[in-house]
Amino acid sequence: MPHSSLDRETKILEYLQKNGSASIQDLVDVLGVSNMTVHRDLNKLEAAGRVQKKHGGVVLANRVQPTAVAETCDMCGKPVSERTLFLVRLENGEQKRACCSHCGLMIQSRESKAWQSMAVDFLHGHMVSANQAYYLMGSEVSICCVPSILSFGSLQDAEKFQKGFGGKLVDMQEALQHLREMMHMHTHGM
Repeated sequence: MPHSSLDRETKILEYLQKNGSASIQDLVDVLGVSNMTVHRDLNKLEAAGRVQKKHGGVVLANRVQPTAVAETCDMCGKPVSERTLFLVRLENGEQKRACCSHCGLMIQSRESKAWQSMAVDFLHGHMVSANQAYYLMGSEVSICCVPSILSFGSLQDAEKFQKGFGGKLVDMQEALQHLREMMHMHTHGM
């Protein structure tokens, strides 16, 4: 059983080269470690551009099929990933797409005609109501914009992830308030 994170990362890459893809559970079984340890190792490999996490699993980065049209975030202009997508639907039917919950919540706070917002659950990859989601702010996992804000559909999942990666757990209103305070400090030079 690999003990260091470097040993585990090497083993993960070898497994993916042999099998093409893996579920999180496959890697837990192969490595003999916890879900959270696998996620930490995969986050490092993803940040290095070696793998891409996909809905409960992972593939080598060079095996990922490119999308036909690269969509960009309506807030910051970065590419929008299915894994971290945040949607804000306006009353007129227009849809704003964000690359992450940070940008999605910024759009939400600026749009007076926001009708419905949806976020992708960071662990499971399914859409959840942004209003009912739990947000982990400032964890060790930085996926996109700063401060990092990750969305979760389940309070238990969010709390478990927080134990492994730190950060502050908040609801949508608290996250929006935090971002408004940050913007106020930034615009007033505090």
